[in-house]
Amino acid sequence: PALLRGGKPDAALSVEVEQAPVAARFNATSPQSLVAVGKPIRIGRGGDSTGKSREDGPAGVPGQGDQHCGETLKVHSHSSKADRCPAECPFFAQNRNDDDFCTFACVTEEQCRAYNPSTQIGDKKLGVCRSCVVDGCETCDEIAPRDRCSHCQAGYILKEDGLCYFKYAGPWMKYVGYALAAIVVLVVLWVLDMIIRPCTNEQGLEHGLAAREKMKLHMPKDSEGERNLWPLTTNLMTKLVAGPGMMLHFNFQAALVVWALFVASVWMCLSKFVDGRLWILGTRRFGTPRENCILVSWGYETQRELMWTKVTFLWIVYIGSCIMCLVYGICQLRTFQNVDYQNKTMKDFVAMIIGLPSVSGEKRVEEDLKAAIENITGQPVVGVSVAWDFADKEEDVTAALEKALSEMETNPDPLPAPQMNAVRQKLYDTERSLLDLPDPDADPNAPNSDIEEEREPAPEIVKSLRSSPRAFVVFPSQEVMEDSVRAVNTHRTGDMKGFSYEGAQGITLECIEAEPDTVQWVNFGHSTPQEKAMKLVAGFGIIGLACFFWAVVFYAPYAYYVMTFNYENGRQ
Repeated sequence: PALLRGGKPDAALSVEVEQAPVAARFNATSPQSLVAVGKPIRIGRGGDSTGKSREDGPAGVPGQGDQHCGETLKVHSHSSKADRCPAECPFFAQNRNDDDFCTFACVTEEQCRAYNPSTQIGDKKLGVCRSCVVDGCETCDEIAPRDRCSHCQAGYILKEDGLCYFKYAGPWMKYVGYALAAIVVLVVLWVLDMIIRPCTNEQGLEHGLAAREKMKLHMPKDSEGERNLWPLTTNLMTKLVAGPGMMLHFNFQAALVVWALFVASVWMCLSKFVDGRLWILGTRRFGTPRENCILVSWGYETQRELMWTKVTFLWIVYIGSCIMCLVYGICQLRTFQNVDYQNKTMKDFVAMIIGLPSVSGEKRVEEDLKAAIENITGQPVVGVSVAWDFADKEEDVTAALEKALSEMETNPDPLPAPQMNAVRQKLYDTERSLLDLPDPDADPNAPNSDIEEEREPAPEIVKSLRSSPRAFVVFPSQEVMEDSVRAVNTHRTGDMKGFSYEGAQGITLECIEAEPDTVQWVNFGHSTPQEKAMKLVAGFGIIGLACFFWAVVFYAPYAYYVMTFNYENGRQ
């Protein structure tokens, strides 16, 4: 705002300013006389008396131009940043004694404060009068012609040398650094100890490596019955490696790249064939107040002149993006349909029962539903899996499943605890505590914790559950599944389609699109509109809290630093 004080640059540039009478000419040695005599400002247009553009001196040598000591000139878009003041008055000072903007005069260092009280220091390197450059300073010392501060920002204290120092800095920071260094050294030694530690359970190590290898994605069996890893050259946009979701995701990534290239290409074409200034618009370096005035004026005029190109660019990108989004959506849908048609997965053998009543786990619900569907369809049913409402007993159910799986595994005989020195033993005990590993010296038949002893037995857990309105029926083939769905949905019980069970009518079958491993089983029975709305509100609330935490803890300090930083004279 200080650079554009007083009006618009293009309007100011069109004003013809008359020269003052000779008797009232300005005395270069007395800046106060500028206000006293009311000398008009001369517009320095970067040209000589003939109106031709003024060139700088030899390569790398700035030109003096029309600058004279004490004379106020108004810069504009065609002014040269390379202009320098005469040696007798080598500093550009922004004239704050007039009501115009972007007016500068060549002055000596003693005259700097008279033209602008906040820029009392003559900087020979920049060739301008500037304010103090002191980190953490809020108000400079306007009397001292050097970098001194009179009032520091919050969190800083002013000392006798005129500099601002962080208020909370002290010996404690050194001790914190020592503590962090000690922690880093300890972690490094810990890692090195684990690297050189001898292996005491070769069988367990091989079992773990084999299990990790099986978790990797492998290609289908080749002619020799081997399943090799997928090569790095695999095209994940067309090759079904980890399901259709992975393929669609990489198609999405490719679509983003194509869209970005489209936008960049449109802008590059406009820059190449319309106006080369589009390459640099908004990228030119800022610096001293005089250079900033020239830059702002040039950018303002250039943007107005090239505004039609920006509007054209936006129209092209907007229309192109809409068309590309429609094409992308159609391609994604067709890709998913083709993959689903060409590959049979577990969902192709399953139908979902809708409309079940709430039945206790004491009943043989799965067997009853299997018999009812077989009677209606005349088709064999492999099995039925009821989606139980176990949200309130999720921990108990999970623990029972994990216990059943662990009992199915063949546990090798426990190995004796390895012999270690005191330091390594301490590190090993810490690892067991952090990773919740069992104690090798403990009785393997003893329960792991008091919680396990208090858990309800699995049969009692099942009896206490209630069924949700949904269940899944597994058929021997996709054709049998589709025929069964049509048969059940056309079957009538009274005035309603479907079959009845435990007093509930209108129970139907429905084909599903989700694979079993993507189903959130714990959410069945808790999908009423009210519960969905509460989950939606809770989700947005968590996102809002996370954004608030990020804004306060991370962004607020950065924003405060940026807003209070002194950007004068090109500082960054």
